Amino acid sequence: MIRLPFVLFLSFLVQLSIAQSGPNLFSGTGYLSNGQIGLLLEDAEAGIVLPAMLAERTTGGWEVGASKRTGLTDLTELAASAHIKLPWKDQIAIGVQHTGIDGFSEQRITLSYARRLFEKLNLGVQFDLNRNTAEELDDLYATSWSVSIHAPLMKELSMSAWIYNPLGDIGTLDLPSMARVGILYKPSDKVGVAVEVEKDWRHIARFKAGINYRIHPRLAIRWGVGTEPGIINAGISWNLLQNMALSGGWRYHSQLGSSLSAGLSSFKYK
Repeated sequence: MIRLPFVLFLSFLVQLSIAQSGPNLFSGTGYLSNGQIGLLLEDAEAGIVLPAMLAERTTGGWEVGASKRTGLTDLTELAASAHIKLPWKDQIAIGVQHTGIDGFSEQRITLSYARRLFEKLNLGVQFDLNRNTAEELDDLYATSWSVSIHAPLMKELSMSAWIYNPLGDIGTLDLPSMARVGILYKPSDKVGVAVEVEKDWRHIARFKAGINYRIHPRLAIRWGVGTEPGIINAGISWNLLQNMALSGGWRYHSQLGSSLSAGLSSFKYK
């Protein structure tokens, strides 16, 4: 017979997952360390976070990442994504995300398609399948979709918009309805500064800011901050063998504490 305290604990985890499912899962080291702003991503992680950006890529790519929260040694977060260029120059991407702790886990699979509509406008569409599992309870599944837009207005300035679950469909996981709008300014090839507003329809708006600074063609550092809740981000990337990047990241969350992350991705430096 299942003990009541155990059932209550698992029920609490399931309720907690409502705020963590879908687009809130760990997607990779770059996003964790740059202020959680899609416009600052340079690798395949964009296929999970902001698919429309892939329309600007001239080749395919991949990335893998893992994260651990200090103080929760049995909590593991994993992510991987890859994209390929189609013969007609569009991009298709797949992503896998996993967060797990003893007795409870969450998974998300994404499938994205990116296309250049006009010279200065790219469109991305994404479909996802979410699953939550808990011991002694049935698995929960939910599907949703999102639309993203990337507008490279000029070499120094670009904008983005992303809408998730716009119809507000509520299934077994009660996935959020969210929107993000961002602006990226690149005064030089070495520096990128971005700001973004994120709105979950159930919560107040969040404001985020991030910086990418490429000190050397092989070396880049990142910073970022966010509000509601307060978040501080930092990271570093080192290019290997001219076609890969090894990254490390750190994030402090005012409610959940610190997270450390490491990732490897395809990236060709110039």
